[in-house]
Amino acid sequence: MNPIELYKKLPKKNCNQCKQKTCMPFALSVIKGEAELSECPHLTNKEIELLKGSITKSDWREKLILSLKQEVRNINFRDIAEGIGAELKEDNSLAIKCIGRTFIISPDGEVTTHGHITPWMKILLLHYIRMAGKGNLSGKWVSYSELKGGMVKAFSFQRDCEEPLKELIDRDFVQTEKIFIRLGAERHKGFPTDNAWCLYLLPKLPIMILYWPREEEFESKLKIIFDSTADRFLDAESIIFLVEGLVKNVEVNSKFADRNEVIEGNTFN
Repeated sequence: MNPIELYKKLPKKNCNQCKQKTCMPFALSVIKGEAELSECPHLTNKEIELLKGSITKSDWREKLILSLKQEVRNINFRDIAEGIGAELKEDNSLAIKCIGRTFIISPDGEVTTHGHITPWMKILLLHYIRMAGKGNLSGKWVSYSELKGGMVKAFSFQRDCEEPLKELIDRDFVQTEKIFIRLGAERHKGFPTDNAWCLYLLPKLPIMILYWPREEEFESKLKIIFDSTADRFLDAESIIFLVEGLVKNVEVNSKFADRNEVIEGNTFN
């Protein structure tokens, strides 16, 4: 069964109650092994079981995780811990904070945390370790397009990261800022807008979120900038995925606005 065939069998309500905005990307995610049919609130248990029998998943992510684990096993964590801003534990595992959550990576590449962890998060963290970046942050802020490989993917970064985050702030500025703060963000001065938040997505990957609210004939605007050393620690494509994780985290937590906590386990599909 391909995504279109599955889509035709879904309720097609586009209710946005799963992790996808509409039913078509949900169908695609199910076929790719990135989502479960049970995430659709409009499917009955009987319908889910019938559809499961027609779906064959090939999760290439698990193969990638196995490959990354093999590479990580050949890395001495003691040699790289300081460079990537990780904490070396007594058992030689690494503790790395990513988007407000602490993850433990063992010397054999196993990734664990409190709560649910997705294959995508494992891939991102293992890749961060594999790159083993070094050096102090420069304190110089640059746009995504100025990073190595960023120019080619600049449009994708704007479409998949900056625009969705701007929409979330436009919708509810106060609540979104509260979520930023829960994730560790701090307001900063000295930028061309009063709304500037610095947030560490990974120990050596801070971002600065700059937001200009709508004023009369001018539409709202958002810009995400990076320390100029960001491409030492992750490649341009992985950086997009990392910031997408932040956007999804904010989006999920916005649905639980009455809870004074960060909802865990929904950072990545």
